[in-house]
Amino acid sequence: MKINVMKKLILVLAAGVFLAACGESKKTAEETQEVANAGTEAVTYTVDPAASQVEWAGAKLADTKHNGTVQLTSGSLAFEGGNLTAGNFVIDMSTIADADLTEEMGQSKLVGHLKSADFFMVDSFPTAMFEITGVEKLEEGAEGTHMVKGNLTIKGQTHGISFPATISQTETGASASASFEINRNEWGIVWGGSQEPNQGIIDFLKNNLIQDMISFKVNLVAGK
Repeated sequence: MKINVMKKLILVLAAGVFLAACGESKKTAEETQEVANAGTEAVTYTVDPAASQVEWAGAKLADTKHNGTVQLTSGSLAFEGGNLTAGNFVIDMSTIADADLTEEMGQSKLVGHLKSADFFMVDSFPTAMFEITGVEKLEEGAEGTHMVKGNLTIKGQTHGISFPATISQTETGASASASFEINRNEWGIVWGGSQEPNQGIIDFLKNNLIQDMISFKVNLVAGK
């Protein structure tokens, strides 16, 4: 009797999650473009990983939210004539950290889960990277000062993205800050390796109990 009830419950849950997964999911991946290179007259600043920061946030469908940080290893910002023309930053995925849980609440378990093959496969893909492909100055009053386009690589998969950023330059340094989000499925950040129900109903259910979108806040501080 209990087994039949459990089977029915699983079927109902599977149907609900399947219908939700079949809904329109926001697309964030764009076509990759040729990476922009700094010209011979460019002034290039080196990103300071210790002074810079990358924050992440994700959530389950039940609105259980998690957030944390991940550290940079390197990066650069190149300017010509006062305009950002090229740049990149590299993330050390082994430094994923959670900020909303305590150890008693399962902080280490969550971090280990994110680093494992269930999600980011850090052992196989230890770094992520963003490379600028183009920058356009925005009109005064817009969100941010520039629209930045670039190629984002996570788990060995590269797609184009674009987002507004606030960029500034002085004689001794430069900074860039931005917030953006990606649909994790487009970069293969999928529980069990696939979001298709025929690849395993349990992994399909687990993957689709997690919201598609991951948000990032990036603050780069660079100097000569």
